[in-house]
Amino acid sequence: MNVKTIRKFSVALSIFLLFNIVMASNDTPKKNRLLNQIKKSVVFLGTIDEEGHPQYCGTGFLVDVEKNYHLVTAKHLIMEMRDNKFTGKLADNDLHVFFNAKNNVIKSRTIKELKTQFDVDWIFHDNNEVDVAIIPFGLDPKSDDVKVIPDNLFLDIDRLFELYDIFFLSYQPGITSQNKVSSVIRTGTVSLINDDKTFYIDASAFPGNSGSPVFLRQSFARFDETKNAIIMGNDPLEWKFVGIVGGYIPYREVAISVQTKRPRIIFEENTGLSRVWSTSFLSEIIESPKFKKQINKPKIKKRK
Repeated sequence: MNVKTIRKFSVALSIFLLFNIVMASNDTPKKNRLLNQIKKSVVFLGTIDEEGHPQYCGTGFLVDVEKNYHLVTAKHLIMEMRDNKFTGKLADNDLHVFFNAKNNVIKSRTIKELKTQFDVDWIFHDNNEVDVAIIPFGLDPKSDDVKVIPDNLFLDIDRLFELYDIFFLSYQPGITSQNKVSSVIRTGTVSLINDDKTFYIDASAFPGNSGSPVFLRQSFARFDETKNAIIMGNDPLEWKFVGIVGGYIPYREVAISVQTKRPRIIFEENTGLSRVWSTSFLSEIIESPKFKKQINKPKIKKRK
């Protein structure tokens, strides 16, 4: 490629980028509306202390499945674990779901209340290790200030590539407001796509972030696998829902006793990588016979 060609390409690229910046700025109101809807789909999980204050422990979010509202979260938030394995024993008797009301207060519903009201229970993946849980969730549109993630935003992992930018919304310990459920936005990059349909993001997750929904950020260039080409311009994948945060990936070092040669102390650090369970797992749960049977129960009424 000669100098003149390079200069022409550089000028064309500069014009293209400037055009997209202008278009992006014109589209700001729409993006703000979408972000607001996504933020309102996020709920916090926790308990209520003796003084009546919420004590949050994790994150969840609301989705629309077959015209029914459902709560999705990380399985380890509602089920006991032993030796990093799920025991099968639920730990959700005192668990509350916190969200905002239209009269500017925090409302909550207990998982026990949901189960009793709709005659439902948590549905999990057939693979016991999958850290995803889903249950029907009743909403009152007149008083609940919440939104849901529609199923047309779900993006399968086959369309995900490393180096894609992402963001997720979470409860973050240390910056909690007592008068509003307000999630923080964390950003990162898809760093490794695994063969088991999970993927790692270069984004630190902390206790409380588990169960957070992960979305794709805007990109001016995407790889189109169907055409084996780079597509530049309008991003059809922006805002797509791609997975659920499970937890951070730890790095452990073991201190060995010089005398006994046995482990004495384990040092653990956050690697800055977090594991995400792709929407493929959630889709497989939704397509499972257990889910289909529950969603057709008489007490679960479909929205018109």
